[in-house]
Amino acid sequence: MATGMSAKCNHEIIDSNIQKTEQLYLGIDFGTSGARYALIDKEGAVLSESKRAYPQLVVREIIEWGSSWKQTLFSLLEDIPIDLRSYIVSISIDGTSATTIIIDSKTGELLCRPFLYNESLPDALPFVSSIAPKNHTVCSGSSTLCKLVSWWNSYGSNKNSALLMHQADWLLWLLHGKLGVTDYNNALKVGYDLEADSYPNWLLSQPFSVLLPSVKAPGTPIGCLKEDIRLQFGRHDDSHATTEGTMPSPIRVRDTGFDLHRIEAP
Repeated sequence: MATGMSAKCNHEIIDSNIQKTEQLYLGIDFGTSGARYALIDKEGAVLSESKRAYPQLVVREIIEWGSSWKQTLFSLLEDIPIDLRSYIVSISIDGTSATTIIIDSKTGELLCRPFLYNESLPDALPFVSSIAPKNHTVCSGSSTLCKLVSWWNSYGSNKNSALLMHQADWLLWLLHGKLGVTDYNNALKVGYDLEADSYPNWLLSQPFSVLLPSVKAPGTPIGCLKEDIRLQFGRHDDSHATTEGTMPSPIRVRDTGFDLHRIEAP
């Protein structure tokens, strides 16, 4: 049975006197103990901001981080003043790149608890060090690749529908519903080669490479907000989402939904 305490909210409206043609940009940052958002205009002026501590949702003495992050995300969206929501054209989420989530791509369910960014999996390090170039960034017990290898070696035989996601990828997926997309900042700690703009052969030759997501540049549009999310939070019809880097990605809102990508004021 889960227990927990409500996340604390610290909410401030800086200025709600905006023009009807204004376009606003929402950035959400997920840190180690809580998350916050800032809503800005094209000049970078902050119109509204809020922060929340993560609720401590505990099951069998284990913190359910996935549920905690999800609850915090939607609580922050609820915190956005209703009169400002329809002006949001982009949403960006920022998180920790080595926080690793593995889900069932068919059901969306988490196949294991999330591996936190600073969690070390030394059991996978000898193998990772044997396939990666010397002194590569993945040759650390806390790298995303070590977490993936450790999970692969310990999980059961049915891995066909498994998919690797980073914290930001997963949070954005809750909003746009498109699986299998990350940005190269997130992908670096799983072994992505930025210069070649691809995963290296030493990684692609491994059986667990089927879990790897496609990689986009930070700020690349991903898709629109899901209809139920758009209706629930009263966003502008034309919203879109884009990828970001080591942190979660942004989302854009307009005629067809949010676009998740990195926030960049025009």
